[in-house]
Amino acid sequence: MNKLKYFFCYDLALKRKIDTYGIRYITTAISNKGHRFWLYEKTEELQQILNKR
Repeated sequence: MNKLKYFFCYDLALKRKIDTYGIRYITTAISNKGHRFWLYEKTEELQQILNKR
């Protein structure tokens, strides 16, 4: 898996913001440290949203 192609979101508030733009995550899971994350494919649209933070 090429981690450069994916964005691991561990922030629920940021995940909700991304949701408002209609971007769907690939999957959600629990990290080895017990933290939930959402996995997104990196796209230009996602990058623009992240740059607005």
